[in-house]
Amino acid sequence: MTKEKNQQKEATVLEHLEELRRRLIFIIIGVIVALCITYPFSKNLLHIIISPLLITLPKGSHIIFTGLTEAFWIRLQISLVAAIFLSSPWLFLQMWLFVKPGLKIGERRIAIPLIISLTIFFIGGALFAYELVFPYAFKFLLSYGGSELTPLPGIKQYISFALKLIFAFGIVFEMPIVSFFLSRLGIIDAKILIKKADYAILSIFIVAAIFTPPDIFTQLLMVTPLIFLYGLSIVVAAIFSTKKREELYE
Repeated sequence: MTKEKNQQKEATVLEHLEELRRRLIFIIIGVIVALCITYPFSKNLLHIIISPLLITLPKGSHIIFTGLTEAFWIRLQISLVAAIFLSSPWLFLQMWLFVKPGLKIGERRIAIPLIISLTIFFIGGALFAYELVFPYAFKFLLSYGGSELTPLPGIKQYISFALKLIFAFGIVFEMPIVSFFLSRLGIIDAKILIKKADYAILSIFIVAAIFTPPDIFTQLLMVTPLIFLYGLSIVVAAIFSTKKREELYE
């Protein structure tokens, strides 16, 4: 009897792994298709992403590249990131289809609103970084050079820094949506989030230290919205975890 149970468990694990592999293949295909769309616009995308820095640079300064193939790979990298954002609804759909078999009928009803919300907040986080964080961060960092030093930032270093921030903000802006989903499933509630707030704030500062330069100003630009989003997650959990689960699935 025990042997049969073990065989059933092994079969279930293998089925999950096969389904995961299948979903990952679909995600990769979706990103490749999106890349075919974004790459022809790679020059425009490059101009868009370097614009905040170009505006901030003093006259006579330029963004440079030093390797012969560097400009090509930078444009490909930017196109790939744009493709990920473009295919994000497809990506979230595949993630949903992977977890869907383990959900109840009532839980499955939130699929479309969830996918739309995840996409909006993911892109919204990236836009927040680009429109609000970049200008202030670049202006502050370049001010260290004073009048004695002329900045000549390398494109590779800049793109790595910019894309890291864009992805970080895109991901952390999902916090309220994840909180909503987990609250609907009865996994978390507002009391748990409040109780773990000190650990959450510590984690936020650690994340900010990893994804931003080692200066307090830039880190605060990331920490402040993260703390706000965590507070919003508590409010979301308080609203949606107070209802009985039976009422949610009627």
